[in-house]
Amino acid sequence: MQGMLAHAPHLTHAHVSITIAAGYLDEPSTLPGLAHLLEHVLTTAPLTTSSSTSLLTWLAQHQGGLNAHTDDYVTDVHFSIPADSLETAALTVTSQLATPTLSSPTIHTEVAAIDAEWQARQHSSAMQRLSAIATLSDPQHIGAGCRHGNAQTLGHHTGLLHEALTAFHHDHYHGGRVSIAIISPRTTEAVTRLIQRMATLFNPLPPNAPALAITPRWGSLPRAKVVGTANAVELLWPLPSSVSRHQFNALSDTADSLNQGHLVDQLADSIIDYHATAAPTGASDAFSLALTGTASQERLDVLAASLSERLAAPLATAPIDHRTVWQPPAGTVQLASAWFVYARQQTLARRLAANTAARPYFPTRDPRPVPRWLVYNAPTTFQHADDAAQLAASPHVQRWCGQYGVSDDFASLADTTWAACFIPNAMFLPAPLAAKRCARRGVICQHMQLAQGSWVITVGEGAAVAMQTLLQEAHVNTAIVPQGLLAQRLIQRLTPLPTTPAVWVSHEAEAEVVCHALAGLASRMATRSVQTPATNAPASTAIMRTLSLPGTPTQRWLLALVEQHHSAAFFQQARYDHHLGYVAAVRRSDGAPCSLGYVVQTSEDTEPVGEKLLAITNALWQAAEDALKTPNALKRSLTPPETPLAALIIQWQSLLSGTDQPLHRLGQHSIHSQALTDLPALINTHGHWQTHWLDSAGHYRIND
Repeated sequence: MQGMLAHAPHLTHAHVSITIAAGYLDEPSTLPGLAHLLEHVLTTAPLTTSSSTSLLTWLAQHQGGLNAHTDDYVTDVHFSIPADSLETAALTVTSQLATPTLSSPTIHTEVAAIDAEWQARQHSSAMQRLSAIATLSDPQHIGAGCRHGNAQTLGHHTGLLHEALTAFHHDHYHGGRVSIAIISPRTTEAVTRLIQRMATLFNPLPPNAPALAITPRWGSLPRAKVVGTANAVELLWPLPSSVSRHQFNALSDTADSLNQGHLVDQLADSIIDYHATAAPTGASDAFSLALTGTASQERLDVLAASLSERLAAPLATAPIDHRTVWQPPAGTVQLASAWFVYARQQTLARRLAANTAARPYFPTRDPRPVPRWLVYNAPTTFQHADDAAQLAASPHVQRWCGQYGVSDDFASLADTTWAACFIPNAMFLPAPLAAKRCARRGVICQHMQLAQGSWVITVGEGAAVAMQTLLQEAHVNTAIVPQGLLAQRLIQRLTPLPTTPAVWVSHEAEAEVVCHALAGLASRMATRSVQTPATNAPASTAIMRTLSLPGTPTQRWLLALVEQHHSAAFFQQARYDHHLGYVAAVRRSDGAPCSLGYVVQTSEDTEPVGEKLLAITNALWQAAEDALKTPNALKRSLTPPETPLAALIIQWQSLLSGTDQPLHRLGQHSIHSQALTDLPALINTHGHWQTHWLDSAGHYRIND
């Protein structure tokens, strides 16, 4: 068994990944989606110690959160939990994964959930890409089909599925395939002992278990054009069947280097952005370079040859790795998500290295790997050239200057410079490779598109100059292209945002130049809109019931507590008890006003779904007062940011939403148990309930 740990004393939560070296491409060929189904069943089946509690609900009840992910060759269950509950949570989750209860009702329910997920995502760019990658696989290889699973592929007799899941669990969920990774504020000695205890709960490697080695799946065709006129190209370099851990880590370092802008000068001007990955989803046994935009075949051939030569170097090095300290990639916002990705990569590295001891890979006659080509349509095209401009009067720009306490979260921010801009009711269209050019100069650039507008933030020495350049070279478009699932787009409407452009800079001296550049950008509105490509997505509707309050410190704290207490119960009732679709979530928007939203997405008749949503939320709030009267309830929503960039983004979002202080920095001296007692009266007096509807045709309405 493999264990990894990292010590981060500033954390209040621990982040744990239990990763199994088994995924889609280890399934029986007759049951596509079986690995995905097992992942679902493990996290939603009743615990051995409680017939009414799953891992999802147990973690939520203990102020944590859990999710899971199934990839080509790796499945992981990952969770975050307050550090003082780490040991109990880790042993509870491990016990469920090692010796689960695979009940027939849960299997039946999860097949339906996977089918709903399939219906919600089958026309997304991610699923389109997975299907496209399958065309590059050897037709005889299991990877020649998309392995997500749906009601058709998993619509077998529940008893047969039970047998198949039991066999798959026996063959793959054992000590020979398990990796445990924990990052926490606990001492390394204590975490080491915990990992050892977790390891003992798994069965040892069974006799005649399937081998870890990966079967090469790449076909003979060097390229495949999947759909019409393309605006995205992905180059995939298949990895050798045997790669040492050191070689894989070197490939990961190469990807990080490329993503810091070290490829900009080799790309055509028509390339808008790119991303390199050592083991991309859907093609884990490959190195990927995904390009957004268009380029001539000649330019792509030159680029492919150059990168083939560069990738040959780490594959030719001796299998010795002296790396002992994990560092999150530059620009990491969520420390947990970066840690979980690292854990999956190291589990995959373990599989790639399975045969290395017997047959280490070193290139011989032709040292350069040959890429496969994947050409397809990206969901959005940013158009810049030949856009006419409609000049408007320079708008008023709202501004903030100074730290607003972020150095209290991270002392390193006391000497850091940054600039942030918000453009309302428009889509920010950066110049090609703008973020990569910033990265090459050591400036982190983050960009977020929301339903109500766009924001961009630059951090590092020269951040204001970089922001000025970004704004001068960028375009804005008043036609905002929808992104993500319907429910995600509806949730974005929770956040109150300004109706005028806004700026936040760390230093007063740089405010004027950034405000001037933002006003200039906002006055240029492209007359030709970027349109959403036509899709064949099935008709569906996202429905969200929201509660809004004025946003006093007490109200913000109370909504944070309610979100924690309601998340698991709402998920259980909406998704499983009432079968309202794949999506079921409680989300909060912090600010003045503050809001809480209960959202589902369904392809069923929406009026009955709306009535059920109303009934579920009413029932949850009838029990809210008792649920919140628990020991130390007022302390549970205190979750400070874990990276400096996260601290800046949280503060920026607070300023935009009408408050100076983020939730985690609010004092608790004015909040006491009487506030919980007064909760029902507070909601009745100041609360405002609404129901929001957004369908796949883009129609949006609100009912009070």
